Amino acid sequence: MSLSGKQIVILAEDCYEDLELWYPKIRLEEEDGEVIVAAKERQKASSKHGCDVRVDCDISTVNSDLFDGVIVPGGVQAPDRLR
Repeated sequence: MSLSGKQIVILAEDCYEDLELWYPKIRLEEEDGEVIVAAKERQKASSKHGCDVRVDCDISTVNSDLFDGVIVPGGVQAPDRLR
């Protein structure tokens, strides 16, 4: 299955669960999907176990109409911080 032409946004926050961000990100990119990582006002998001991710844009600039999917990685605090 090719995801060519599809855009997916990952909403990252500090203390995200590593595998819940990295596994989908890598698999989507392998299928030619364009993955954008968004977070609040920072250049990187820190993971629970030290696998930080580079942030592509500020979450306040994300237009949901431009994306075909959204991923919110879990973790004890990450989703709560996004709310």
